[in-house]
Amino acid sequence: MTCRLFLTSEDREILLFVEMYGSISITQCQNMFYNRQGRGYEMARLHLSKLVKFSKLNVFKEKLTNKNVYYMSKKPSYHGILALDYLAKLIKNGAAINYFNQEQPWMKRKYMSDAYCVYTIGDKVFFNIIEVVRTKSVEVDKYIAIYESGEAQALSNDLYNQLSGNKINIFPRLIIIDDIQHKNEIFINDEIKIIQLDFQLNNFTRVFL
Repeated sequence: MTCRLFLTSEDREILLFVEMYGSISITQCQNMFYNRQGRGYEMARLHLSKLVKFSKLNVFKEKLTNKNVYYMSKKPSYHGILALDYLAKLIKNGAAINYFNQEQPWMKRKYMSDAYCVYTIGDKVFFNIIEVVRTKSVEVDKYIAIYESGEAQALSNDLYNQLSGNKINIFPRLIIIDDIQHKNEIFINDEIKIIQLDFQLNNFTRVFL
């Protein structure tokens, strides 16, 4: 006897997300697709387990977090997982995602950021660069070079124009995700606003201020 797989609309949304972004965790799934349900975490876990059972997804236990991560073909990096944690938190908090690109290249791939995103809340548009810092300090020289190149400002302007906005010349806010208790605020230059979050993304709503 064979069992026929029935995909719900939620299953299809989950698979589409993984196809687009490479992976998903149970908490990410809960935050994006089951955030209004009392048993959201359990619902997310059951749907992901079902997709593994029917060979739609693979799963592995990420060593640093000791949590299951689900993927199609390539296991994500820890940096990639945290970048998607950030995306899932945005969606949970009601943000409309206009653009999200992982491993954002700058200056002909001389430099990379873990992600670049544009999102809208109400009538406000936010531009963020996400940088995960695990084993080293923030690369100040890297972001000075990116700022001076003007690429991030130009990309933000182009995307803002697509949203019917006027011309802008701003550098995206730099979201630093690390687990260091900084004695002083991270500083690069007066034009780059920095928000630091820990690996659990505590006090997340600071990014909307």
